[in-house]
Amino acid sequence: MKEQPVGFLDSGLGGLSVVKEVKKLLPRENIEYFADNLRQPYGEKSQPELVKYTLQIVNFLLKKKIKVCVIACNTATAASLTQAKNIFNIPIMGVIQPAVQDAIKNTSNNRVGVIATEFTTKNRAYPEEIKKIAPHIEVFTNFCPEFVPLVESGKLTDPETYTIAQIYLKPLKDAQIDTLILGCSHYSFLKKVISKIMGPEVILIDPAISTSLILKEILSQKENIKEEGKSEENYYTTGSPEKVERTAKIILNNNNSKIKKVKLKELE
Repeated sequence: MKEQPVGFLDSGLGGLSVVKEVKKLLPRENIEYFADNLRQPYGEKSQPELVKYTLQIVNFLLKKKIKVCVIACNTATAASLTQAKNIFNIPIMGVIQPAVQDAIKNTSNNRVGVIATEFTTKNRAYPEEIKKIAPHIEVFTNFCPEFVPLVESGKLTDPETYTIAQIYLKPLKDAQIDTLILGCSHYSFLKKVISKIMGPEVILIDPAISTSLILKEILSQKENIKEEGKSEENYYTTGSPEKVERTAKIILNNNNSKIKKVKLKELE
């Protein structure tokens, strides 16, 4: 079991933020990562579509003998985590609950902001999860549709990115939040820009960090952490492997893993 890989899925490359943190904490774990680039952005899809995509990808990853699956996508977590947990008999975890727990611990003025995709925002996944645990906290949300394409194209600190971020973040600055959840895994790669705009008094909650810590806990409890040997990593995309590979190398600091193409019919 220890040698079996950890599976990750996302609409694109945002979930690599989670992989990056997991590699710091669990450097020997084998990794199977699936990026559904052809069908992104997930934030504009319906819940039935998102459930279908998630279940298809988990099934694909199960063929790679994964021991646990991380839905490293806030939108897919909001839409399909419950269904996936009910269907599959391996541990399935999302990225929303770990981030919520961190935000509740960190806020001082009980004013928490969330930036996310359109689906996650309209689904109210974050506010509802926060209110379950801490009903006194006020939650302010905004969706940022242009952030995902900017990350996918590698424009992490471009002037264009900064200008767009200022527009998206203004309502949250005006709300005087002291804690901001980056409610889409892609947004982790924009932390430098977001932090500069929000200022040092606002704590950024990165679900990638929160999720990697919970994953380590899950594997530790089951005595299932791989502690020896090199990490083997495989990456898959429904989109263009060449395009994905270019951005993945920027995100993972010149990672040399090849990206393999998966046709949609292979998921059916």
